[in-house]
Amino acid sequence: MTAWERRDRPVLDVLARGVENDRVALGRDRGRALGLDLDEDELFLAMLALRDAGFVKADMREEASAGITFTNILVTGRGMQALGQWPLFEEITSPATLAAFLERLAKQAEKPEDADTLRRTADYVRSLSGAVLQAAARGALAYGLRAAIPGI
Repeated sequence: MTAWERRDRPVLDVLARGVENDRVALGRDRGRALGLDLDEDELFLAMLALRDAGFVKADMREEASAGITFTNILVTGRGMQALGQWPLFEEITSPATLAAFLERLAKQAEKPEDADTLRRTADYVRSLSGAVLQAAARGALAYGLRAAIPGI
């Protein structure tokens, strides 16, 4: 069994479901507190590996009383892809599924105003018909291709 299977993927899965206050403090048997059979060193190595791979964004700091603490934990789109959860473009075929995708993006937004914009967009998208959504997607794709590839 690889380190990814035994250590990193289970930690990423727990982080994707959310941890209290988007914070993981090492030094108090936290691996087991996350529901995993990992000791402090393994959890630390998993957090570093996930951060280095771009699967997780997190601030790391050393605290005299608590040891190492990871804060502002965010599982990135790349991390969600590694879990097979996001983005699932082939499943964004209706206003409801696109709205759900936008809601998930809102949860991961770094700024509150970006999250609000994504939620408002999700609400709007839910009100569209499938035909309107498909026409908008075709138009956006055509515009993007014309901008990216001159002469088409």
